[in-house]
Amino acid sequence: MKPRYQAILASALISLTAPGALHAQEHNDGQSVPGQANAQQDITITDILLHLPPTQGDGRTELYFSLTNNSHTTHLLTGVISPACGALIGYHADQENTSATRRLFQHLALPETTTLVFAGAGYHMLCVNPVARVLTQPNVPVTFQFLGGSSKTMSAPVTSTAQ
Repeated sequence: MKPRYQAILASALISLTAPGALHAQEHNDGQSVPGQANAQQDITITDILLHLPPTQGDGRTELYFSLTNNSHTTHLLTGVISPACGALIGYHADQENTSATRRLFQHLALPETTTLVFAGAGYHMLCVNPVARVLTQPNVPVTFQFLGGSSKTMSAPVTSTAQ
């Protein structure tokens, strides 16, 4: 991971512990939180991919993506869900994984005008209890939820090849 992205990710993580995009479907449930009304419009999600292990039962199903906050407002990611997974949890390839790590994507600050990259070599999401019948599709929906009730649903290609 490039030093710039490491620094950005580190600052996002510290804030949690202190007191060419694919087609996207945007949702806003009408609830308004000051400064958060346009989160689904301000955030661009790219490089999304649901990676299957090479053989069933041998490895992890993982979700990779990049988030870009194009606005001058910090937004908060409050969850990521997909019908392909019983749950999606935060994971780091080279770090101890704790309950706080698993909840990372339930309270992740997206700083203004910043890109955060979640790839296999660093922080990304682990698909817990993968749903085999859904994972047979070439693409699966993944919904990113933001503070204030808005969300954005992306179509994630499913692959078992190395990326």
